[in-house]
Amino acid sequence: MIPEYTLAGIAWLGGAFALAGAAGIVRRRKTWIAFGVFLAFTLVFDAVLTGIPIVIYDEAHLSGIRLGTTPVEDYLYGQALCLTAIASYEIARRGRDRERGR
Repeated sequence: MIPEYTLAGIAWLGGAFALAGAAGIVRRRKTWIAFGVFLAFTLVFDAVLTGIPIVIYDEAHLSGIRLGTTPVEDYLYGQALCLTAIASYEIARRGRDRERGR
């Protein structure tokens, strides 16, 4: 059985990819550059936060897979957040442009 934090992270990332597809940003190079930059910062800062440790997780809710000291679930949520933000911005921008007649 998949732990709930892991399952929620997978579900949110899947939803974020669906939203990104609907927003038309999946094929844009700059989307994947932003995705990679965000991932790089997440790798660094999560390593610090979980390595010190400032942030501690209940292992019962995790898959047990870690990259260094950071649970893989942190990356699922972080990357989902990144894609959701970019897609939401694009959808809002298009709506604004339609209102202005562009």
